Amino acid sequence: IRYYSQTASGAENLANTIKAIHYAIDNGAHIINYSGGGAEFSAGERKAIERAAKKGILFVAAAGNEHRDTDKESNKYYPGAYGLQNIIAVAATDINNQLLSSSNWGGATVHVSAPGENIYSTLPNGKYGYLTGTSQGTAFVTGLAALLMAEDPSLRSKAESVKNLILGNVDKIEGLKAKVISGGRINAYSTLKALANKASGIQLAESAKQKLEMDSPQVIIAPDFSQFEEKRVPARNKNSVE
Repeated sequence: IRYYSQTASGAENLANTIKAIHYAIDNGAHIINYSGGGAEFSAGERKAIERAAKKGILFVAAAGNEHRDTDKESNKYYPGAYGLQNIIAVAATDINNQLLSSSNWGGATVHVSAPGENIYSTLPNGKYGYLTGTSQGTAFVTGLAALLMAEDPSLRSKAESVKNLILGNVDKIEGLKAKVISGGRINAYSTLKALANKASGIQLAESAKQKLEMDSPQVIIAPDFSQFEEKRVPARNKNSVE
């Protein structure tokens, strides 16, 4: 939902944020990705997210890019800081799986981290390029939540169940231990595997051949990424990339 305007005042953009959240709720959203925020508490915004919570809608929020500890009262960053059960507040990690130098953190207020450095993304006017920040990490978490809901449609109105699956299956990283509640960075494969192990009927096959033999629409192939490990290289900004 496109509503933000760089020429509008902060009050106008906040009012439009609230309208956009209600619009998403009224039009069947299962997840709301909010890659923005600020230091100002808004009763209207909190009420809108509470309304989303009552419908089981997951709200994925950026932790912010001020490199501050949001556990401190003076550093609160909303909407992540509302503390509602359907919110996942997301920090960003760099290519070394450490907290991004610009990312906010909070051992009691930020839930998880996701890749946020030099992420290849769409840009205005049909272009592509590299972007860095907690906005990028937030989109990864939203994508993972959507994947879980696609594999198990019963999760589409169970925000807390999806949240718990994501937070409970992170890659634990020592440097994130006191920085985010989960102590780690999201892992899509581990989370999907955990979903398969639940009573959802979803199963993992090791190959396409095994998937055929198992003969069930709820069987998905467990990918093998080992052949690509040595080919992974850090992404770097390229000014000419389109």
